[in-house]
Amino acid sequence: MAGAGALLLVLSLLGGELTRAAAVIQPGRLKIYGGIDSATAIAAGPDGSLWFTNQGNNSIGRISTTGVVSNFGGTNIRAPIGITAGPDGALWFTNEGNNSIGRMTTAGAVTKFTGIGIDGPNGITAGPDGALWFTNYANDSIGRITTAGVVSNFTGDGIGGPRRITSGPDGALWFTNYVNWSIGRITTAGVVSNYTDDSILGPVGIAAGSDDALWFVNVVSSTIGRITTAGVVTHYSGPHTSPFEIAAGPDDALWFTNVAHNSIGRIATTGAITVYAGTGIDHPVGIVAGSDGALWFTNNSNASIGRVTTAGQVANFTGPGISAPEAITAGPDGSMWFTNRGSDSIGRIARGRKPVSFRTPRVKSPRGIAAGDDGALWFTSWEHNTIGRMTTKGKVTIYKGQGIDLPTGIAAGPDGALWFTNEGNASIGRISTAGVVTNYTGTGVSDPLAITAGPDGAMWFTNYFNQSIGRISMAGVVSNYTDVGIRAPSGIAAGSDGALWFTDGGNSTIGRMTTGGVVTGYFDAGGAWPTGIAAGPDGALWFTNYNPPTSIGRITTAGAVTTYPRAGILGPRGIAAGPDGAMWFVNFDANSIGRITTGA
Repeated sequence: MAGAGALLLVLSLLGGELTRAAAVIQPGRLKIYGGIDSATAIAAGPDGSLWFTNQGNNSIGRISTTGVVSNFGGTNIRAPIGITAGPDGALWFTNEGNNSIGRMTTAGAVTKFTGIGIDGPNGITAGPDGALWFTNYANDSIGRITTAGVVSNFTGDGIGGPRRITSGPDGALWFTNYVNWSIGRITTAGVVSNYTDDSILGPVGIAAGSDDALWFVNVVSSTIGRITTAGVVTHYSGPHTSPFEIAAGPDDALWFTNVAHNSIGRIATTGAITVYAGTGIDHPVGIVAGSDGALWFTNNSNASIGRVTTAGQVANFTGPGISAPEAITAGPDGSMWFTNRGSDSIGRIARGRKPVSFRTPRVKSPRGIAAGDDGALWFTSWEHNTIGRMTTKGKVTIYKGQGIDLPTGIAAGPDGALWFTNEGNASIGRISTAGVVTNYTGTGVSDPLAITAGPDGAMWFTNYFNQSIGRISMAGVVSNYTDVGIRAPSGIAAGSDGALWFTDGGNSTIGRMTTGGVVTGYFDAGGAWPTGIAAGPDGALWFTNYNPPTSIGRITTAGAVTTYPRAGILGPRGIAAGPDGAMWFVNFDANSIGRITTGA
């Protein structure tokens, strides 16, 4: 997958103008996001729904053709990859995480089967003999399991890093060999054949076509291959294709996911390729024909399930959890905490864990968030004109005070208090950890947005509308700095060089200001509207580019700019350094949390 080593986009959800799925809410005050998390494979179930594997949260998901999402977890599910409907009316899946084969009823009851030879199981399919057949990527073998759980294992010279497997029109099983770049065939008696061709380059997905041939995708050459049961190979290419999985459609064509180009492709048995793009397609991986006559696919990067009709109409369905996130900060518990403006909640995400969100009626449109010296998270509740405090266990306290008016940004000050910006009354607020509120106004405060502690013991903030940078001392004395290089400043952060760095969307620049008010502007060639900014552990400043071309940017203190555009970065706003040495950011438009290593 392009850029996978450089950028890890985790636990995303896509929403916005698209169709939303019904939420599955766990009991209690804590709402667990457990619906769609790094979804990979997808299969049509015997109940008319689509069933998919969630690698990210060790679960199996179910989505009805109306978009209602359910989720099933348990100790018997570990890093599931492949899934298929079995002849016994259950769903069968591969557990790469614990080298087992899982079986799940449509009611969610799970059974785990182990056996000698199951090692890195990957793809799985129902065979013509009433058993399930699967690939073992780690030990170069093909496995077979009966519906009673009896496991057999087959090896041969023609098996090398097998990935996906499907039943062929000839009564055999056909599979892709990713390591030795070939197509394999195994009879139900275990006899292995192998087919090679110069055009087979990194095969992964495979499916039987309506023309009695096998169709497969080559991820290395970005082509679609066709192989007859006699072993004759043809390959096809088209623009904007980066295929990964493939499935037979109800229209006699083959449909495939373009993982890097964020699109769904269709190839007729004549080789004619059509590509469909749409909002909500984000690193699509698995694809299958549904009972409703459409194609359903998994979006690995934005944690959603997509649907495309045979006419090319795209829809998107999500689960609950992350909704219009705006600001993000590292918490005292080693997690990243963020504000969900769309769902009026505070979110928490720990690397390798499922995100959780805390909701209370007393929180409305939270905007900024910061860790306080008291070990709690402090946030601004924009619509309620309040400041909130949340413990790492999710207990919320709300503070009101005269002068809190549409509070936006918030940051911990050098005096142990929290300082925040008030958009509504053009003021700077201060709240002690005991909840005592003070309000400061001045001619240098006008529509303040972001705020940060400066290296000089003062707080520095951006004035969006009056095109200036403000400074307020601990005694409340306000200063204001203007410059032609300040046009529409939003984010601000203290750099490792003792200066303040800010984003200026109006100029499409990153600005630097000394504590004496001297401004330097650096042109960001890759970003149309830089928004959030934060100091990174590498001594550079990292920023988000909100408008297309959306990307994450890095600027050294010498002014050298690098931008990293990646599929899945949609409307990024807040950004913060994480305890893991990476930078974490929120995708406001994609309802997702992103992570990028500072090695980029």
